[in-house]
Amino acid sequence: MKKIIFIVLMAISTMAFTQENIHNLTKILTQNSNVWGAIPTVNGEIIFVENKINTTNGIYISRLVIKKKDNKESTLSNFEQYQNIGSPFISIDGKEFYFVVSGTVRSIAVKNIFKSSTTYYPLQLMVMTNTGNEWTNPVEFQYNSNKYSNSDPCLSQDGTYLYFVSDMQGGYGNSDIYRCKRNTDGSWGKPENLGSNINTKGNERFPRIDNKGNLYFSSNMNGNLDLFVCSPDGNDFKSPVKMDKPFNSDGDDFAISFIDENSGYISSNRDGVDHIYLFEPLITKKTEPVRKNDTITKVADTIKTIEKIKPTDTDKAVEIVAPDIALSDLLKKGKLQYINFDFDKWRIAEKHIPALKDLIHFMQQYPTVIMEVAGYTDCIGKNEYNLKLSHNRAVSVRDYLVANGIDSNRVVAKEFGSTNPLIDCEKSTTEAAHGTNRRVEYKILKY
Repeated sequence: MKKIIFIVLMAISTMAFTQENIHNLTKILTQNSNVWGAIPTVNGEIIFVENKINTTNGIYISRLVIKKKDNKESTLSNFEQYQNIGSPFISIDGKEFYFVVSGTVRSIAVKNIFKSSTTYYPLQLMVMTNTGNEWTNPVEFQYNSNKYSNSDPCLSQDGTYLYFVSDMQGGYGNSDIYRCKRNTDGSWGKPENLGSNINTKGNERFPRIDNKGNLYFSSNMNGNLDLFVCSPDGNDFKSPVKMDKPFNSDGDDFAISFIDENSGYISSNRDGVDHIYLFEPLITKKTEPVRKNDTITKVADTIKTIEKIKPTDTDKAVEIVAPDIALSDLLKKGKLQYINFDFDKWRIAEKHIPALKDLIHFMQQYPTVIMEVAGYTDCIGKNEYNLKLSHNRAVSVRDYLVANGIDSNRVVAKEFGSTNPLIDCEKSTTEAAHGTNRRVEYKILKY
């Protein structure tokens, strides 16, 4: 097989990054619109998917395109035998190239065969191996099937696990994220579903693992595709945290990849059609140390403490509300709210994100505060199970705070099961009462 144009391409640099940095998005200019799924190369080039409509039947044709540093674009020639191809991925050592092709037509009303829920079926996962100066012929993934689709491949950094998306039977929704462990002979073990902590009733798509083991993916659990990240927890993952702006928008946001620890690419249709965006750090947030009190005057019959700052040329005193009093005041006035959860769930619902952002703002205002996030359940179920469930709820809130710039040393997750219900279980057994008790509360431990 002849050499192909990207023979010199190496691995995607999937480095971990935090959202402590403010990122700027820049749209990548391409010859045609409707492009997505960019993966960077060490040469400063990118490979991406381009969708072009067939004017005869109105069906999109997808192909892989490489964009050089001089901005010239060309189709990757080794895939001319496929009408539709997408979801490219290059292993960290540059020796494996994964991609997805379409199989037999199940539906003609197609928009985007690799991103839409209305697709050609089945999607087939393929891989080529670099054997020096040439690539082998494409080989089918051993778990491809005529009954379901496999797509969106991604390897762990050490190549031990292959992550992919499938709508095979036994999942939790329309499409779930699975992984296979590589055997010593190079074959893959049986697919393992990542479970209900990751997968929902909707579509989970485009997994990516960075060099710290964090899992990034997109989910349409709330309507559009949103980007999520979850940190490793042994051989599993902690609860997903929705990424903040500018990574997410009101449109579909998906297919993240990394150039380095703070920059990379995402795909989004926030402007009406799929485009590729470069994200780069704009400003690094810095927290200034809190001025130590020179004198604190406790005023009786008030809810405030007064901090007297050394006289300046204006010789004015500045009133500062103590953090614990400020928190209590905000909670009483409903300006800061606890997080509630659906029955037997610990994933944070979209409607509670604004409340968590308020909590983040509070902790930014008081940068010395150490906060306890306490998880609770309703009174249904066994105590041992409820204790674990309340732990997961507290951890999901903690992970969200940390992923959005709060130092992990400032957040302590505690679980309390069904103890201390806000509404007495014996007096009220309604779903509304149970829903009120399924919560995470906040308490200041130290400041």
